[in-house]
Amino acid sequence: MSLKSQPNRYRNDEGYDSAGMDEWLGTYSDMVTLLLAFFVLMMGISKVEPALWESMKSGLRSEISGQEKVKTPLAEIKHDLDSLLSVEQAQNLVKIEMTQEGIVMKFASSAFYQAGSAEVGAQAKGIMDRVVVAMKNIDYYPFQIDIEGHTDNVPIHTERYPSNWELSVSRATNIVKYMLAQGVAPDRLKAAGYADTKPILPNLDSLGKGIDSNQAQNRRIVVRIH
Repeated sequence: MSLKSQPNRYRNDEGYDSAGMDEWLGTYSDMVTLLLAFFVLMMGISKVEPALWESMKSGLRSEISGQEKVKTPLAEIKHDLDSLLSVEQAQNLVKIEMTQEGIVMKFASSAFYQAGSAEVGAQAKGIMDRVVVAMKNIDYYPFQIDIEGHTDNVPIHTERYPSNWELSVSRATNIVKYMLAQGVAPDRLKAAGYADTKPILPNLDSLGKGIDSNQAQNRRIVVRIH
């Protein structure tokens, strides 16, 4: 049948194809709805914590591929670090965790420096060499590395380090310098010193006496990969 023989079905009073117009509006409506959903999704994921986002991506990849375990870049780095620093972990010289902030490594200060010093020792260099190796294996991933220096509450008064602030900053800075020498990009590194302001455990007991074991844990280097 011709269009002319069925004006009520295909054409309105002005001669336009009303059925075609309805189809166009339906397509346009679908597109706007999809765009709205897309931007809502983007706004939502922009506030997701890094570790949670990594976990979500891993789950999605597993569902798509049908595999039980699919490693994300941060998970791969942590896996390598666990392997490369297994001895140090067994000796309680380092603790490696995946947190909402990313990977957090807490190194005992005794593994890095002599008391009252910020010079990076041979053992510390060996440890950091392996950390750099783990990160270079995932070099395409735009990770950032924060180095933090922490001390206990015992005051230090030397010509080079008038207080724990200078000591903690110098310790973190020297680690950054060593990582730069190993080829880590400078725009990925940050150093900070916190002196004794962020203890893991109380430095003093109820009588105000120093707790040696707690102070030892508070003296630390923290490396955050995020």
